[in-house]
Amino acid sequence: MSHETFRTASDPETSESVLSNLSKSTDEIVRGAVASNESSNLSTLLSLVGDESPHVTDNLMNNKKKSASNIEVKSCKNIILTTSNIDDAEFILSLRMNSNLNEFVSKVEGDLSKQKEWLVNYKKREEKREEFYFIIKDLDYKPLGTVRVYDFKSGSFCWGSWMVNPNSPRKTAIESALAVYEFAFYTLGFSQCHFDVRNDNVKVINFHKRMGATEIKSNDLDTFFIFTKSQYEETKPRYSAFLKG
Repeated sequence: MSHETFRTASDPETSESVLSNLSKSTDEIVRGAVASNESSNLSTLLSLVGDESPHVTDNLMNNKKKSASNIEVKSCKNIILTTSNIDDAEFILSLRMNSNLNEFVSKVEGDLSKQKEWLVNYKKREEKREEFYFIIKDLDYKPLGTVRVYDFKSGSFCWGSWMVNPNSPRKTAIESALAVYEFAFYTLGFSQCHFDVRNDNVKVINFHKRMGATEIKSNDLDTFFIFTKSQYEETKPRYSAFLKG
């Protein structure tokens, strides 16, 4: 790494296009400088979330530039993911209180004010790009469900809080899962996903196995999986009908 390159990556006067290019540097010090540069745009900052270097991710979390309040993922043909806001509290609570959906998620009280408080605190984590809690919507922006991308580690992410209204079109579940992988692998730059599923949730366990996820261990309560970007890319052609070209 040249000192000139580092200075360019650190300089708030450096153009967004140059910072975007430098974010792909093989040198973690350069990428770390881009991560801490408040002139880096949202796309560049998001692309560094999945970086395997703690130096980069630590700098990214400390970057005071806030992320956009409304990130949208439009990689699938029939649904959109939008980051949740306080106004979504009533919808989210209705899902979490639905007895057909809440068997395998943490229990909550039917208290709208507490749901709003949780979302207020979530937005602070979103601003630091620590997690993303999405509302699944149809193309007319009608809410259909929720899904969350979180627990960011070196090169790996977790996803969950996956709840789809039973009245939604059947393709909603598969498209929302595909949208998560498209966002996490290609926008955030992660190389792997890690997650766990309650053992009794056989339907979801079978879904992940069909997608190609690898079971790594289990205990009395949960089954644990990993799913790599390369595994996703092997599976992806089977689901091309759901993805935009």
